[in-house]
Amino acid sequence: MNVRSFLPIIAISLFVIRAAAQAPSVDTLAHTETAKVIDAYNKTVGDQSAFYNGQEYYPPAQAVKGSPFFLGAMSMQPSLICYDHTWYKDVPVFYDLLNDQMVSAARNVLYSVRAERLSDVVLAGHHFIYLSALESENLDPGYYDQLYAGKSEVLVKRTCSVVTRAGDRTTEVFYEDRNVIYIKKGNQYVSVSSKGSALHVFKDRAKQLKQQLSANKISYGKDREGSIVKLATWYDQPAN
Repeated sequence: MNVRSFLPIIAISLFVIRAAAQAPSVDTLAHTETAKVIDAYNKTVGDQSAFYNGQEYYPPAQAVKGSPFFLGAMSMQPSLICYDHTWYKDVPVFYDLLNDQMVSAARNVLYSVRAERLSDVVLAGHHFIYLSALESENLDPGYYDQLYAGKSEVLVKRTCSVVTRAGDRTTEVFYEDRNVIYIKKGNQYVSVSSKGSALHVFKDRAKQLKQQLSANKISYGKDREGSIVKLATWYDQPAN
């Protein structure tokens, strides 16, 4: 799809760094002297970069209510991505939740970045990782928002569904968001939907963890994802 109609010309500056065992932090990549040198070099790369080879992208139909896009809009965000084990900075990306596609732009055309070669996307402060069929254990392959990367890893699958309502002459389309939280326990990911189900994953220390939530005045109802990250982090720490 041509993006001239809704998107100004994007100045893309790229910075490349070979991937290490774990993703470096955004701040580390952005402020090292090495990053500045590589960034200056890659300003000449432009849309000739290796990852501009996906299929042309066409957005879902507009809806009466809701959005099929992460953050609610089809607007590019400067993102840090890892493609074919190489890191690139300031790549314009938005995330299509409905089709589970990371979308970028080159030569004023939108395209879907090839998922099987895109392992990490740091988008608007969220670290999305791609799990292939071999890596996903009991989960469906796709992009997951990694909230916590410790032993008791916490992932969120962010999706949306289409709801249609037929009228006399037209059919109205609605999008409804759905976020499913998973905690890794051993080699399996367990879905949790309440404080009780999250504590059950950590049942050998549930009483202590519940007390820690209370002592730190953390409300599960107000911050479900943050509360689960706290529980996982505390659980992975040595018991007192």
